[in-house]
Amino acid sequence: MIGSLAIFFFASILLYVIYIAMRVGSDRAITQRMVLPWSFIPSTLLLIGVSVCLEWAYRAAKKDRLAIVKQMTIGACAMGVAFLFIQSDGMKRLLDGLADAPTRNESAYGYTFILVFLHAAHVVGGAIGLWWTARNALANRYDHERNIGLKVCTLYWHFLDVVWVLLLASFWIALVLVNAKAPLP
Repeated sequence: MIGSLAIFFFASILLYVIYIAMRVGSDRAITQRMVLPWSFIPSTLLLIGVSVCLEWAYRAAKKDRLAIVKQMTIGACAMGVAFLFIQSDGMKRLLDGLADAPTRNESAYGYTFILVFLHAAHVVGGAIGLWWTARNALANRYDHERNIGLKVCTLYWHFLDVVWVLLLASFWIALVLVNAKAPLP
């Protein structure tokens, strides 16, 4: 599953950057300057925090440190929910940027929003798995022998981290390309 999602996201990111580069150099260039939402910074830190907590919980489970497993999975859940709330602000700002465009074709915000939304949808799915993992941790269902659910959840959130960092890199590339060509306000 993660392999097919990786192909999907990698192709989407690559096509996004190619599309922005082609539009910037074409007759129908993007004319609206682009600004990335400030909320992408704390949301990135929260996303990485979820991964760190889950990794710590997984390692603790392998050593039968159940109290740490519980604490780390609850911390991961809290950060996952906070990520979704902060990310929703970033998505709103992207939509506001799209709404401010003279026409939809003159903005890079729409395509950026689509990629952020796709990632957020996968985070929501991961949050459900995270809730289930925390529930199992609170019921002492993870130890050195039984930890596959915690391991799978941890790997999935590591995957979400990698995808998000690649998305941010592609957004930065788009920002540089668009703002180099777009006129100053």
